[in-house]
Amino acid sequence: MSVTEHIDGERLWANLMELAEIGGIAGGGVNRQALSDEEFSARELCISWAEAYGLGIATDDIGNLFFRVEGSEPDLPLVMTGSHIDSQPTGGKFDGAFGVLAGLEAVRAVIDSGVDHKRSIEVVAWLNEEGSRFAPGMMGSEAFVGVRSLDEIKQVKDKNGVSVEDELARLEDRFADLRKLPFGREVFCFVEAHIEQGPILEKEKTPVGAVTGIQGVRRMRVKITGEEAHAGTTPYDLRIDAVQEASRVIEKLYEAFSDIEDIRFTVGMLTIKPNVPSVVASEVLFSIDLRHPSSETLATCEKRIGELVSQSVTNCSADVWCIAEADTITFDENVIGAIEVESQRLNIPCRRIFSGAGHDARQMSYVCPSGMIFVPSCGGISHNVNEHTDQSDIVAGTEVLCATLVELANRLEISSKTESQI
Repeated sequence: MSVTEHIDGERLWANLMELAEIGGIAGGGVNRQALSDEEFSARELCISWAEAYGLGIATDDIGNLFFRVEGSEPDLPLVMTGSHIDSQPTGGKFDGAFGVLAGLEAVRAVIDSGVDHKRSIEVVAWLNEEGSRFAPGMMGSEAFVGVRSLDEIKQVKDKNGVSVEDELARLEDRFADLRKLPFGREVFCFVEAHIEQGPILEKEKTPVGAVTGIQGVRRMRVKITGEEAHAGTTPYDLRIDAVQEASRVIEKLYEAFSDIEDIRFTVGMLTIKPNVPSVVASEVLFSIDLRHPSSETLATCEKRIGELVSQSVTNCSADVWCIAEADTITFDENVIGAIEVESQRLNIPCRRIFSGAGHDARQMSYVCPSGMIFVPSCGGISHNVNEHTDQSDIVAGTEVLCATLVELANRLEISSKTESQI
């Protein structure tokens, strides 16, 4: 039997459904935000599966979770796979979770088959990919590769004033027995399995996508500051209404970016103060998520946002700043090629595809050859309780992941990062 014949599709699907019960919400979705009690329980479940297969289990100072099967030459830089188990407040069963559980199923198949692999293979559940509770996301992978410092990340607070540092202390208490690994470990390559979160693979009836890169993103905040006043007694001409001004700004921003090809402009979060019915608002804070395949276009649009906000605000004051930025990246051709070759060997149709969504693989591409495997999202739906991927596609993607990991774990060399990744 080949290694992929040891992939147990029923077990994998059952594991995904069991994990989805933790933080499960009405409609079949999941609310399992980073460093919450629900996410802690999800960690415990994943650890129990890893223990059953004798995997090495460890964590690090940011709370990433690692599951390892040793290779015959364990001193060689390791092959890594994985994704995340945190979700949006109204997320689905598969976003992130598929990549972690596909990785666990792949290493189970490696163990059950007894296949030779020189390099150790490690499955990771990155901390806070989503950024729904603590913004911005990608905290675990960014700390791992050194893009952001641990001290900076620890200071981030959620809407209730709870800090990452507070919750990491709680996490450490709950998982005090786990071995701690340092940041900066040498990784030979990284391959992340994920649902597409878009409609292309399903539309083309293609079960696997070999991801070529990830488009750039700017995550921004805009604060409009006015003055509180009584809603019943203050005439319009005497109001300094932050909601009125913010509404005007948001409308003009959407109009400005509606005609730019391939742009993705989203205002997804608004916070209003004092947020009571009979008081004119003194402050509106809103988010901007800006994405485009061209880093140059992205930079131009970011500058344009600042200009439009300044031009649109008349009575209030306004501040605009960027909380996270990343340019478009291209994945390593050798990793992409390995995914394509293994798909062909398994007789599983595969096409190259570009990612519009951000993933932890972006951060890993800064330090090692990296790539991603996509599987279809039904209706292109994600970040939604109706998110779904067919079981047959889940299994196909996991088989390709498993074969690709074994192939890469037996390679002695792989290309260095391309110029566009540096």
